[in-house]
Amino acid sequence: MEPFDVDILLPVWNRPVDTRNCLVTLMATAPAARIILIDNGSDRETERLLEEFAEVLGERALYLKTSVNQGLVRSINRGLERAEASCVVIVRNTTVVAEGWLDPMLELVASRPEVGLVVPRLEQAFPQRREKPGRSGPAVTEVSHGSFAALLVRKKLLESIGGFDEELDGGVWCLKDYSRRALRAGFLTCAAEGVTVTCEDDAPLGSAARREETVRRSAATCETRWGRDESFCVYWPNDADPEEVRARFPVLLRGARMGHRFTVIVHGALHNALLRAGYGSLHRSIAIEPLPRFFAAGELRRIVARVTAREGETTVVAGLDGLVVPAEDARPFGWLEGAIRLREESCYRSAGA
Repeated sequence: MEPFDVDILLPVWNRPVDTRNCLVTLMATAPAARIILIDNGSDRETERLLEEFAEVLGERALYLKTSVNQGLVRSINRGLERAEASCVVIVRNTTVVAEGWLDPMLELVASRPEVGLVVPRLEQAFPQRREKPGRSGPAVTEVSHGSFAALLVRKKLLESIGGFDEELDGGVWCLKDYSRRALRAGFLTCAAEGVTVTCEDDAPLGSAARREETVRRSAATCETRWGRDESFCVYWPNDADPEEVRARFPVLLRGARMGHRFTVIVHGALHNALLRAGYGSLHRSIAIEPLPRFFAAGELRRIVARVTAREGETTVVAGLDGLVVPAEDARPFGWLEGAIRLREESCYRSAGA
């Protein structure tokens, strides 16, 4: 039998109603995909449901089963070991997809061989705060890490670096670590806008204290491996040469790929020019903030204060070496470039990143 175009991994632990909804939408929207059902020690009701779907799907299903809950990451890795298609998509059983959800991700990996991980356009089923309508964002942008709600993994990346680290938290730190490993191997993590995929968080397992300890330990492990994720505000003056500003954005992009967050602060005309040229959609960890024509120094301080309140400790960087920035302890751009280069050499040199 020829391999399927896509393997979809579905790790399941109970929640039969959500699992049925997820499977129905997957069957309807991905007819060329094989669905790898991973029963992670579910109760009998969910087990029967998976058995029924596996029978209906026939050759389109691979049913894997364990008697106990081994954890999300271990169950995902078990499915990844059995994947054969060139693209493998992880989907949680609390996710619901719609017609056309796969196409933008598959088109992206087909057109850009350096992309190893892709997330679709995700939306929480019950968001605490809804986005303003009419803001769909760019077609493709780089992101810091993926999501287990829905995540495409290129098989070549999987063959290069293996599965996810089972010792980490099974959440954001595990996902960050995988994207950093992918970067070291020469692969990028991107988001592909398109049909919205609706997801819902799973109920947390175990005690709050144990979960907090796992997250703390995972964060410490990632910091040891990849360095600390930091926040920077980079300021360019009103008379900055647009070409010189654009020439320095690759430095910010390299830093964002390693987990840093950048707020670029520029005056109105330059802000508009950068957005028109697409620099506002390079990476979700690079934001561009405009300064007004008048009272710019005061607004600059307010932007830095907002970023610091949101991100924690933030370093102000002068976009031009020798520039006096109306903020305390501003670093020169050469210092930032050197710090990013040092991080690359210490953490990513093994694959020439």
